[in-house]
Amino acid sequence: MMNITELKASLPPMPDYRGSWSPIYLEPMIASGERLTVAIAAVSDYGDFEVHPAIRPHVIDAMFGPQSSAISKIISLICASAQNHIRDVKALSGWVPPMSGVSIGAARRAASYDLTGILRQAIMMTASLSALDLDPDSEDTDDESWDRQQDAQDRWPTLFRKAALASDPRIETFFNRSFQLSRVARPTKIFYLSDKVAINTGKLVPGASLPRTLEQNKAKMFDLLGVRDKDERLFARSHYELVVFRPSSDDPLYSEKQLATLRQAMESLSVTGKEHQLRVSPVSSPEEAAKKLLTAEAA
Repeated sequence: MMNITELKASLPPMPDYRGSWSPIYLEPMIASGERLTVAIAAVSDYGDFEVHPAIRPHVIDAMFGPQSSAISKIISLICASAQNHIRDVKALSGWVPPMSGVSIGAARRAASYDLTGILRQAIMMTASLSALDLDPDSEDTDDESWDRQQDAQDRWPTLFRKAALASDPRIETFFNRSFQLSRVARPTKIFYLSDKVAINTGKLVPGASLPRTLEQNKAKMFDLLGVRDKDERLFARSHYELVVFRPSSDDPLYSEKQLATLRQAMESLSVTGKEHQLRVSPVSSPEEAAKKLLTAEAA
């Protein structure tokens, strides 16, 4: 017979970090009645707070296509407005959305081990779009076709390039260059190739496509090695680097298991880079990536 007292005693203690959270809704079509949970606002009992998007960027791209950039900017504006309100009044209540079609749901209590845990609970309970993985990963899709799909959907290289050019427009000519490894081989594409610096870039995001994007990044790494080995100029380039976008380690849009798998993939890239004396740099924003590029170029 089951002993309820012993069963309760075997359970782990309840976390004592507590707070409140509310979903933030957006009507993509005003007055349609359709609402998407686009962000979560959370405030702990200890004064910590955060407003975090609740839809992954690649899901926004897949859903809204050409309008995805505008939707992303709207969500960023909503988050910034709510964040500023909480900073001023130390509470979720009383926030006035910055535009029509935006509303905030009722506050709910939660307990976890930190604010990220509370955000993750809230996203899992209210934002079904956060769980979608729309990256193509069909077994019958050939690698070249899959690469073309990824290139069409991946906004990361464009965001990286724009952030760098915003700081130094003079380097525009060095982006998206080609390097001829041999007379018979097709030219190798390099994201950034100047007289001093060679940089390739990719991304690692948890999901079904992670194994393939890991291999893609390794291929870009070996493209850099090919350039380094075949560089026949009198003054060879001194900086070769693979810059990899990946979500931050405390991103609540992903589970602990997904982030652990991501860390393993990133470590695999780092080990391969060390074996070949090649820099591998993880970043979590276009601005961070641009700073690395500009620093290398100025060295």
